[in-house]
Amino acid sequence: MSDNYTYSRPYGEAAFKIALENNAIDFWSNTLTVLSLVIEDKDIKAILADPKISNDKCISLLLGFSQDSSHGEINNFLNMLMDNKRIFYMKEISSIFENLKLSHEKVFIAEVETSHKLTTDQLSKLSSLLKHKYNSDIKVNQKINKSLIAGLRVKINDEVLDLSVQNRLDQIKQQLII
Repeated sequence: MSDNYTYSRPYGEAAFKIALENNAIDFWSNTLTVLSLVIEDKDIKAILADPKISNDKCISLLLGFSQDSSHGEINNFLNMLMDNKRIFYMKEISSIFENLKLSHEKVFIAEVETSHKLTTDQLSKLSSLLKHKYNSDIKVNQKINKSLIAGLRVKINDEVLDLSVQNRLDQIKQQLII
């Protein structure tokens, strides 16, 4: 999987650079997201991999899923991906693009693990606290982890804030051993 990201990085960065220059970041974001979902379909993959079908026809098929296929840059980008046999890395390219977009917009992604689903009110309070702490907009992705017993674990970039009961029990256990 990491190889796919390695091969995809230059394309994701190039797409972001083009989108930034043309002030079309949201358009590119939406288009790449849709295309990544479309290309995951096994029938679409079969069509794209068929050597009997020309690149132009494949690109026309893909552009049919786009909101606005009149953007020549998207056409050129897809052409480049087809020529370089990187069209099947669209999911990774889209992911790299989204990370660059969030970084550009100064938005942090907070991965929040909880033992149960948080309410919208709890999520908004947590988001507000994190926004204040990091002086940046925060996008919260919640994940349920039953092993936490209670509490939560928040990961932003490389920083982890572990406020779970499981962590507290582990700390007490370590203190008793020493």
